[in-house]
Amino acid sequence: MGTSAWAQPALPRPIRLHNVEAATGTRTQPLYGRNATGLSLSGQSAFVSGKLGLWDGGGVLTTHRELTGRVQMRNTASQLNDHATHLAGTLVASGIDPKARGMAYNANLQVWDYTNDLTELTTAAPNLLLSVHAYGPLSGWVLNLDRPGTDPNQKWEWWGNDAVSNSEDYLFGYYNTTAQRIDHIAYQNPTYLMVRSADNKRSETGPPANTPYYLNNTNQQSRLPRNRNDAYDVIPGEATAKNVLTIGAADVTLDDDNRLIHLASSPYSGWGPTDDGRIKPDLLGIGTDVYSTVSTNTSAYGLSTGTSMAAANVTGSLLLLQELVARQTNGRFLLAATVRGLAIHTADRLAPANGPDYRQGWGLLNTEAAAAVIQNANQAHQITEQRLVQGQSWTTTAVAQGGEPLTITLCWTDPEGSVTTLTPQALNRRTPKLINDLDVRVTLGNQTVLPFVLNPDRPADVATRGDNVRDNVEQVYIPNPVAGQTYTIRVSHKNTLQNGVQPFSLLVSGRKHSPCTLPQRPLLTPADTLICAGATFSLQADDLPGLRYEWLRDNQPIAQATTSVCAVSTAGLYNVRFTDRNGCVGLSAPVRVSVAAPTVQLTPAQTVYLCPEQAPAQLVATVETGKGITVNWLRNGQLIANATSQTLTVSQAGQYRAQLTQQGCRTFSQEVTARPATLDQVRILPADNTILIPGGATVRLQGPTGDQFRYAWYKGSQPLSNANRQWLLVDEPGTYRLKVSQQQCSGWSDEKPVRWSSWAGVTSLPDSLLSFDQADSVLVAYPNPAVQTLYIRYVRPGASQVTVGIVDLWGRQVSSSQEMRHRQGLFWLDLPIYDLMKGQYLLRFTDGDRVKALRFMRE
Repeated sequence: MGTSAWAQPALPRPIRLHNVEAATGTRTQPLYGRNATGLSLSGQSAFVSGKLGLWDGGGVLTTHRELTGRVQMRNTASQLNDHATHLAGTLVASGIDPKARGMAYNANLQVWDYTNDLTELTTAAPNLLLSVHAYGPLSGWVLNLDRPGTDPNQKWEWWGNDAVSNSEDYLFGYYNTTAQRIDHIAYQNPTYLMVRSADNKRSETGPPANTPYYLNNTNQQSRLPRNRNDAYDVIPGEATAKNVLTIGAADVTLDDDNRLIHLASSPYSGWGPTDDGRIKPDLLGIGTDVYSTVSTNTSAYGLSTGTSMAAANVTGSLLLLQELVARQTNGRFLLAATVRGLAIHTADRLAPANGPDYRQGWGLLNTEAAAAVIQNANQAHQITEQRLVQGQSWTTTAVAQGGEPLTITLCWTDPEGSVTTLTPQALNRRTPKLINDLDVRVTLGNQTVLPFVLNPDRPADVATRGDNVRDNVEQVYIPNPVAGQTYTIRVSHKNTLQNGVQPFSLLVSGRKHSPCTLPQRPLLTPADTLICAGATFSLQADDLPGLRYEWLRDNQPIAQATTSVCAVSTAGLYNVRFTDRNGCVGLSAPVRVSVAAPTVQLTPAQTVYLCPEQAPAQLVATVETGKGITVNWLRNGQLIANATSQTLTVSQAGQYRAQLTQQGCRTFSQEVTARPATLDQVRILPADNTILIPGGATVRLQGPTGDQFRYAWYKGSQPLSNANRQWLLVDEPGTYRLKVSQQQCSGWSDEKPVRWSSWAGVTSLPDSLLSFDQADSVLVAYPNPAVQTLYIRYVRPGASQVTVGIVDLWGRQVSSSQEMRHRQGLFWLDLPIYDLMKGQYLLRFTDGDRVKALRFMRE
């Protein structure tokens, strides 16, 4: 869409500025500290969260250590961009490197690539307060270093339109359709202010005389002389919109006390006027050699120069002013016209009586002075947001303090203007773009003071006083008002107001002072109050007529806490800021609220088992260390007498928990159940008194199932290594036992003998076996009923292949046939049946032409 507004090539300078020094130059830094009324601003407030935007020509490195977690890309950028990342740092860098700290260093930032900015602006505007736009159309002379060759003088391009003018680019000062749409967006969103850079065209003055240059981005060349972009009327495109704040870059010198002793426009910074004679730039910010974040890596920084940097410097600073207003009013914001007017009203100028000019606009942003107007500690200021109705005027008065200027600034967001048809006659056409022409006049007796006006046809002249028919900001400046005299301020309009009404903002400074720091009041609550976790305590201030309250915890506002009573449940240092009808502000004495939150945990944390005729169970309460802690125990909700140790011996079933008391605050542990152990009798399955297995076969011994059971298998009196499962596979004879433990309880099974089977007959086989025998063979399958596995054993000398399958009682196969393993006429197979449904089945046995079926039960 355009080029970013930073100077090319960068101009060498003898000093280096950091973000933090940019904050010093625009007097933003004092807002970070605390003064008598509790001022401490950083953009962190929930009131302004997500309401700061940046549109630029690429992606921001959101993982930069200065930006992590607080910068969100709202669309997809083609690639990371140093320029965008640098501006993001000037806006919100946290200050890990103190030199790079941003203006609103704790704020959140939303970022868009500018490719589709007008559509995105229309959608985003209702949810934003401020955004910065440091780009614009290619215009006038452009040094394109991407062209081939090494001589920079051979890389100049001229982007003017010869059909309009062959000496001047018509875009300079021209109110185009983009500026018109931007003004429309601003008019539809009265609290949203767009900040635009004034571009750096005065540093791009074209090639030496008679040197060929390119026309636009073509390969066509020309030697025709063109204007050099080095004087007035070099602000292009949307920076000429009426309702934006257009920012140039300042050349500043401060003395040791940070007082302004030199102020000028930087050599590269664009000058106005617009074609219709409006004042642009509006203000200056700090933009030369600014040190901020870049996208090279997550800890990279760099220096950049341009009105882009100045625009970001101003935008982040203005967010703090909206944060201050929202904090004082519990969430209300100033109109964008008020913010724009306030920044102009309080700007630094070396000779304020001379008014604005087309080089510096209204001067250098002074954030501290603007905040002082909002705070209005001595009642010297007045901020009014009103609506002027068709055919009517609005009047107020101001009693002058004397000894200081009386300054009145009128500002409004004007409906979008018309775009002049692009012909040669459109060049520098002076027809005003103002739609609703408001006027401010100040009278004392029969004397009327008019606002400043500038003459676009004589742009270097000092401002005079007259009828301003061009700008939607007007200022009356009376350097030496008569002390104690009442001045009448009147706002009126010319012609017909579009839509029949026009909102406006009026700012007045130099009114008669009235001591306005309210005395400190104690809260009606003693200091060092202790509350229990989960409890709510009410802090109380004097409930006096006409006071507005704002409660603070650790110097930060508490949302919705705007009455004389504040419900407290969180530890912190509390006080209340109160404001009277005159805007005078005071703070209460602080109160420290502590929260006692004792915690207690039981071990074990699950069910405890009681063992008959064995050692009792133990419960241990783990507590935080601290003063005045006592422990008590409860069983089934009743206190246990004399149970005050952190350890409790448990011998009865029930529900147990510990009660912890600290400084009157009580808490309870989780509840633990004590119940009798379930180890009444440990049985081994199969249940047969003696298990017979043929040589080379195995049998599965199965223990009981229970909660928290631990298993240990023994052969004779010796524990078996790694035998700690619920089951044990036995492949050799012996006497086996199982020890089952449940927490500290334990139980033993009876001995389970396992013997070799000689397969000489079946008379000694247990009842749980399925079997058949013939003269030359024996088949055994057990157990019956079976749950998980059938153990099948078969003996027939000379047999070579034996298979076993399962069918249901209707003869349908439910398990595919499996071949039995064998050695020297002995066949065996452990057949899994856990996936069968419960019921009766037939075990089908095949040995050559021999087929036999045995019925068994699956449980």
